[in-house]
Amino acid sequence: MAKPRRVSAMILDGRALAAELRAELLARTSALRDAGIHPKLVIVFVGENESSVAYVRNLVKTGDRVGIEIAVDQLPERATSVDVRERLERLRDDASVHGVMLQQPLPPHLSIREIADAIPVRKDVDGAHPTNQGHLAFGSGTEFVPATPAAIMLLLERSPHWPLRGRRAVMIGRSIVVGAPVAMLMLGQNATVTILHKESASLQPFLKTAEVVVVATGVPGLIGGDDIMPGATVIDVGTTVVNGVLKGDVDYESAREVAGAITPVPGGVGPVTNVALLRNVVKSAERMAGAPHWIRWGEVSDNRDSL
Repeated sequence: MAKPRRVSAMILDGRALAAELRAELLARTSALRDAGIHPKLVIVFVGENESSVAYVRNLVKTGDRVGIEIAVDQLPERATSVDVRERLERLRDDASVHGVMLQQPLPPHLSIREIADAIPVRKDVDGAHPTNQGHLAFGSGTEFVPATPAAIMLLLERSPHWPLRGRRAVMIGRSIVVGAPVAMLMLGQNATVTILHKESASLQPFLKTAEVVVVATGVPGLIGGDDIMPGATVIDVGTTVVNGVLKGDVDYESAREVAGAITPVPGGVGPVTNVALLRNVVKSAERMAGAPHWIRWGEVSDNRDSL
């Protein structure tokens, strides 16, 4: 008797979700502009990191599409932490600016820990200020969830395992940029979360029993189909260029034959990240205009404040 044919996983299409969210954003920015409010993001950018240049260029294009002005405040590579802090602090009281972001990575001589608290906390649309990070860690409702973690949660909302209440989830990677915030957000949705990282003795048996797997390690092909539970939802945050090809942390071809839902690389988390950041800019503009976004746009004001 022939073996039953395996059914490939549901593809969590980041490009399609990003298009949907852009349409929502355009409606929101149009309403703001009708009220005389022009949403604006300022990116403080130190040096000329090539990947950052490409990211910012793409962000500016997306902003143009959804009615958000994006200005890049460029500082030279040799800028000091004092220089960067002064630029950030100058934007705090500028009423025309609704969002402020410090582009990372910074040049090697600069430390984000010495600068992050200078980002205006009420305009910190990428959630880098220690106060916003602290609120997120304590589950007390943060002003803004960082863009990549927010994008991951938006994709999980479209997965077969949403809502996460009671789900077994694994977060592979513990960075303060992705791993730790995503773990906190999944906990906020009442998932049972295990965090694995490079010092973990083994990924198993935790990975094999997880209904939801999020991978953010920067190690191409770290996870394959044999590693995951059949039917699991897999979110791949990895983006590493290998021989000119963008690769994720998950071996997509083998994993898609086992998973219930999976994000591709490219075309998964990446496209949603930009839109998630710009949603925070619009949220800030609406708040500064006195329009509660969770009432006007059906968003829930709870521990996952931004989603």
